[in-house]
Amino acid sequence: MPRRKLSVICAAYLLLVACAELLTIYNPKAGIALHAVILFALLLHSGMESDKDKNVSTFLMALVLAPLIRILSLSMPFIQFSKISGFLLISIPIFVAIFTCMWVQGLRAKDIGLYLPKLKRTPIEAGVILLAIPIGIVEYQILKPALLPGLGLGAADFIAASLIFIACTGFLEELAFRGLLQYNAIKLMNKWWGILFVSTIFGVLHVGNLSPWHLDCVLAFSVGFVFSVVREKTGSIYGISISHGIINITLFLIAPTIAIMISP
Repeated sequence: MPRRKLSVICAAYLLLVACAELLTIYNPKAGIALHAVILFALLLHSGMESDKDKNVSTFLMALVLAPLIRILSLSMPFIQFSKISGFLLISIPIFVAIFTCMWVQGLRAKDIGLYLPKLKRTPIEAGVILLAIPIGIVEYQILKPALLPGLGLGAADFIAASLIFIACTGFLEELAFRGLLQYNAIKLMNKWWGILFVSTIFGVLHVGNLSPWHLDCVLAFSVGFVFSVVREKTGSIYGISISHGIINITLFLIAPTIAIMISP
């Protein structure tokens, strides 16, 4: 595919996702509806490209995960379960979608970062994990979320919630973005354009978060870029998955609990 046409396609879908995210700020149900339209457009577009350019088709198929994740996460307030249970429930169809894409595309586990890095890459993995706590604190200062409703302050609740965050947000999102989507983006473009696209779509998907959304988008883009580079350097998503999970644990569990404990 000509580079100009590919650039137009990427820019168009980025713009559509950004519009859907902005819409969620004012009308979450309308935002979900637009994300659903984007999802079906991607599926249709992927099918139309399957006989013309296989790399474009598989890239668009992987990109379906972006609106799918947002549709399910935005629908969580309407699910009659606690929020922490909601993270667990919505992760199931996303895992199914990821592994279905892998099967359709004939990918190996190593292709999407399910690979233990070489020993010499251990300092990189350890460094990105250690970055998680300060990043989580910075994001908490931006968003100031309350402690998740229905979550107690006991050790058992904390451990269970932490495991869910690592598996159902950290590992899941890294498998989707730095695993499947990044593999297809780099295969279609090149390493740095692929990393830039994945980091940008990851940042844009934070527009619908709590205000001030622009700061959280910049942070998400920056962290996503670092994660993408680490994934390419080590070939693994394990370290960045743990780091991503710890960021969310700090954001939603540790920082709000400390805020409650020190509040007068």
